[in-house]
Amino acid sequence: MIERIPQRIDHFRYTDQGVILEGVVTQKESDKDLLRFKEAILENSSDILYHLEFDVDFLGNRYVSGKVSTKVILQCQRCMNNFELDLDCVVSTAFVQNETEQKLAEDSDYDVFWLSKREYLDPRVLIEDELLLALPQIAMHELSEVGKSCKSEVVFLEADSEPDVHSEDNNSSEKADDNPFAILKQLKSKQ
Repeated sequence: MIERIPQRIDHFRYTDQGVILEGVVTQKESDKDLLRFKEAILENSSDILYHLEFDVDFLGNRYVSGKVSTKVILQCQRCMNNFELDLDCVVSTAFVQNETEQKLAEDSDYDVFWLSKREYLDPRVLIEDELLLALPQIAMHELSEVGKSCKSEVVFLEADSEPDVHSEDNNSSEKADDNPFAILKQLKSKQ
């Protein structure tokens, strides 16, 4: 059942009852409520879809599993052009209150979300954390798109195209002074 996401839940009650949350966080809501995520991207180009299932496993871990997905606009750090990226997050997080529960959750391959005993959980924070973790450390076009979309070009100077250091023209001597390798050329010529 698609419903509006609650702003605070009792994770004990939700995990004991096996509650399932499924729905959409609209672009307008995400811009207003998910501020850390908004700062990390250029633009959210679609609504955020989520499916979260709360439960308790046989070891006593109180956890949430499911998935979160959206599309975002990022700036490629290779060519500085914008590109769209699909974010598909698999959620597998245990709620812990002490180090013993943390160890048990980590041994069971859950991510850890710290909560105090009477603390309510805003599921939007959980969704935002998962989306932030899914963002690439360095935003770049996919390798398959580099030839099509990424217009970065590396220009190598050929040996013939080096500026003439000995020219009397002021322009070319300024260019030679600006060249960070000009001193190396001078050192090489002294040998």
